[in-house]
Amino acid sequence: MSKNACEILISNGRVITMDAARTIYTTGAVAVTDSRIVEVGADDELRSKYDAGQTIDAAGAIVHPGFIDAHNHIVHTTCRGVFGNIHDVDASTIKFADWKADVTAQDESAATAMAALEMLKSGFTMFIEPGTLFSTDAAAAAVERVGMRALFSPPYIWDRRETLAAMPGLESPRLMARAPVDRDRAIGLLDAELHRNQDAEALVRGFVFVYGVGTASPELLQAAHDCARANNVPLHLHAGYAPGEGEIYRSVTGINQLVHLHELGVLDANTVIVHANLLDDDEEAAIQESGCQIVWCPISFFSLGIARTAEFRMAARHRRGIPVSLGVDGAFDCTPAELMFAAHLAARVGNDPVSPSDLLEMQTLNAAAAAGLQSELGSLEPGKLADIVIRSPRAAGAYPANNPVHLLALTMGTGSVDTVLVNGEVVLRNGRSTCIDELEINRAVTASVSARAKRLGIFPGSEWPVEQP
Repeated sequence: MSKNACEILISNGRVITMDAARTIYTTGAVAVTDSRIVEVGADDELRSKYDAGQTIDAAGAIVHPGFIDAHNHIVHTTCRGVFGNIHDVDASTIKFADWKADVTAQDESAATAMAALEMLKSGFTMFIEPGTLFSTDAAAAAVERVGMRALFSPPYIWDRRETLAAMPGLESPRLMARAPVDRDRAIGLLDAELHRNQDAEALVRGFVFVYGVGTASPELLQAAHDCARANNVPLHLHAGYAPGEGEIYRSVTGINQLVHLHELGVLDANTVIVHANLLDDDEEAAIQESGCQIVWCPISFFSLGIARTAEFRMAARHRRGIPVSLGVDGAFDCTPAELMFAAHLAARVGNDPVSPSDLLEMQTLNAAAAAGLQSELGSLEPGKLADIVIRSPRAAGAYPANNPVHLLALTMGTGSVDTVLVNGEVVLRNGRSTCIDELEINRAVTASVSARAKRLGIFPGSEWPVEQP
């Protein structure tokens, strides 16, 4: 009997499919042709069924759908060692907002390439960038060069600034000069990244992100919602982020922020609220009634210092059927590989644990829904895009092998990834990029950060004496 042809067969893997039944094949295989998954099943069945152009032996390691970071200010990764606390405006001669405003196209390209490579090595195949890139074309080229997938929005869609008083590190004259708080500018930019969606195979696509945290007028919010719905893309915005934000919003508008959004008709199943750390019962009711989604950023939740004072609601929201996904926000002091573990700890601190299986759903299926790509990504199923991660059977944290869901969610971090496919192309093999020179990327971003610091007159580095050659 003749076999079917496929381009790549990933064999001999512990395949976590994330399909509707959450099927796991202890010895499974995935067949891929072009950019799509053809079939997923038991290894012996698929090996007898397919004649593959290339076979990749997973050697018994975990195979899973690529993780999706649902909220990543990708260039902020280069703040490592520059700011101890971005909200402490007295700790540095410049604000975090000044650092963001100073960035050049070359800086954004270097930062995006480095961060994207790091994400691939952490098992992520896509991220959602929430409107803080100025040179989106340069960043998109970097994403494509590394071989990753991303969702981009225009920068800083805002037209009011009262609530920024609660977050002084996030505003400065430099940033406001480069991204003016202006309604006409904001509305004019809403669809600026949507041209990327004309190519169904594009690695970088567009969506609509309003900066939020109370910085958008009703007119801007409704215009953004109309634009997103007309173009069949999600609408994201920050809300419920930091202490003081909600109080200022109520003092200006006379109403709670999410209740107001619900009354304006802005909340629905394709609206995504990012953070949602500090909401009251009326706002919780607005989330439930509207069916909107939430991106949880547990690392930021810890860094804000509110983990023991804010009421922890994420686990309860997930149980109620609200789609909750995970985002690293800014990888200042971590890599995205720590995201699920941070969520695990935040839930423990909140005395309402979240299971490893819940965490995997948040990092795959729910994150795909936050991107508006749930029919294309988030699971290993026939017809979906072939964004696939193969872990290393020799990785630290990979054993005992009796519960792969627990291992994948909590103990297998950066360094455990062997092979990554994005769009059916092998972009990482044996833990190394097949697309770019990693050392070149690392040197470029280090030089970029040094040049930025020099321009701004700061000198980040070790507190200990460093001998120079």
